[in-house]
Amino acid sequence: MTSRTRPTRALTAALCAAVLAAATACSPADPVTEAGYYLDLSDDPMAASAVELATVDGEPWGFTDVADDRLTLLFFGYTSCPDVCPMTMAEIDLALGQAGDAADSYDVVMVSTDPGRDTDEQLRSWLDRFDPAFQGVRGDIDATVEAGRDYGIAIDPPQETDGQYLVTHGGRIVVLLPGGEAAGMFDEGTEADEIAALLPALADTLL
Repeated sequence: MTSRTRPTRALTAALCAAVLAAATACSPADPVTEAGYYLDLSDDPMAASAVELATVDGEPWGFTDVADDRLTLLFFGYTSCPDVCPMTMAEIDLALGQAGDAADSYDVVMVSTDPGRDTDEQLRSWLDRFDPAFQGVRGDIDATVEAGRDYGIAIDPPQETDGQYLVTHGGRIVVLLPGGEAAGMFDEGTEADEIAALLPALADTLL
C-alpha cells in the first residue's frame, strides 16, 4: 500500500507566497497607478471646460483648443506669486528636460488667476524665464474661477485685505487630453523627477 502525506500548512503557505512572488515579478507595476502623487482619472476623465479665454497674443482660446496630437500640462497661477507658482513652473521645465523624447508629447499652458495685474506682456515675459514655448492664457476672473472649478481647482477672486493683496488658488498640475478632458493631476509640490518619471508612461497610455 502506498501512502501519501498532506503538505503542512506552513509548506502550503510558502508555496503560495512563491507563486505570488513569481507572478508579481513577471507583471511589471504600472508607474502611473503606483505613483502616490498622481491622481489617475483616465478611466473617467473630467469633461473639458467650455470657458473661453484668450492667449497673451490676443487670440481666442478655449480648453478644447489644446493640441490634438499632444498632452497639455495645465496650471492655474499668477506672476507675482511668491512661491508655489514659480516653483511649479520650474519643476515642469526641469521635468520636461529630464523626460527625453517624451517631452515632445507635451505642451504647457498657464492660466492667470490674477488677470487684473497679469497683463499679456507681464505673463509672456514671466513665462519666458522658464521656457518661451510655455503658453500664457488669461481672461475675466469670473470665467477663470469657473474654468478652475470645471477641473476641480479651487480659485478665489483676488482680494485686498488689511493692505494685503491675496490670490488664492489650487496648485495641482492638470494633464489634459487632446480634447481638453482632464486625464489626471499631479499633486501640488510634486518634484521634477517625479513628474518626469510619469511623462513617458502617460504619453504612451493616453495618446
